[in-house]
Amino acid sequence: MIRHTLRTLCAATLVIAPVALTATPAHAVAPCRVNGIPVSGTNVVGTPGADSLTCGSLAAGDVVDGLGGADHIRIGGDVGGGATVRGGTGGDHLRVDGSVGPMGRVLGGDGGDYIVVGPNAGAVNGGAGADYCRVASGNPAAGCAF
Repeated sequence: MIRHTLRTLCAATLVIAPVALTATPAHAVAPCRVNGIPVSGTNVVGTPGADSLTCGSLAAGDVVDGLGGADHIRIGGDVGGGATVRGGTGGDHLRVDGSVGPMGRVLGGDGGDYIVVGPNAGAVNGGAGADYCRVASGNPAAGCAF
């Protein structure tokens, strides 16, 4: 009886161990650069001045925030559901080459912003100011004069 139980536990350990070894680490924003410097983490933030922020795709919970100044933010992939791209204050240029997923947000903030995104299943909002927004398809942009 003890031998049978021991064999069962050993067999279970052999099945579970490979699963534990292949578990993925906590998510981090796809490779990003702020003013040419590589950064990592789920929260990528610019400076109070003008910045250039570039990232790959974003997943749920990821945030890219330009803060103040006339920022240029480019997301080379998708903005997944629950991810946020924020220009902040100032006349910002925000571009999402992929799609904006459900619950994904692209927000210009205060100032005259220029926003271009692919298909939009989330929210695109220019914020305060005379903003230009272009959405390829899906949900229309809000808070945009043009």
